[in-house]
Parts: sequence; structure tokens; C-alpha cells
Amino acid sequence: SRHVRETEGWLYAIQSLRNAITAQTFLASTVLSLLTLITGRMWDILRTLPTGQGLSSSSWIQLNQRQLLTLQLGSIAATMLFSAYQFLQGVRLMTHAGFMFPVKSN
Repeated sequence: SRHVRETEGWLYAIQSLRNAITAQTFLASTVLSLLTLITGRMWDILRTLPTGQGLSSSSWIQLNQRQLLTLQLGSIAATMLFSAYQFLQGVRLMTHAGFMFPVKSN
């Protein structure tokens, strides 16, 4: 940042900011795409597991598996959504920072 201020190389600063915004946007969309894939796969697994309508010991184990998979899906979804939110907040803040660069008035 010192080099940019001393040489008034605002174009370099704006290009760096643009690259950072692009990277953050890519990461946010990648996280959401992965979340979609993970959710679809776990939903498919949950759908095929029996619901545990008998009271045998194997049905209790399967019911516990359902609960464990549901808990895993919830925790994965929460962390991935939080991650995507943080990436998008970074984009928002960098976009606001872009307005601080001086612009020539021709």
C-alpha cells in the first residue's frame, strides 16, 4: 500500500482489488456448490435408511444412524453457509473500499 500511495499507482491497486473480489466471489460460489452436492448425497442416504418402525436392536442402530447423519448434515451446512457468508461480506467490504481511490476529473 505504501508503494501505491508513493507512486500514485492507483491502477495497480484497483486491479489487485478486482482480483481479490473475483477470488472471494469464486470461493463463495464454490462453497455453495459443494454444499448442494453434499446435501443431495446425504439426503439420498437418509432417504434410503429405514425409519426404525420396529423396536429391534438393529432398528435402533439405524435410527441412531439417521440422527447422526442428520446432525452431520446440519453441522456441515451451518459451517459452509457461514463460510460463504464471510466470503460475500469480504466482497462487500472490498467493493466499498474501491470507492476510496481517487479518480481523475477530466
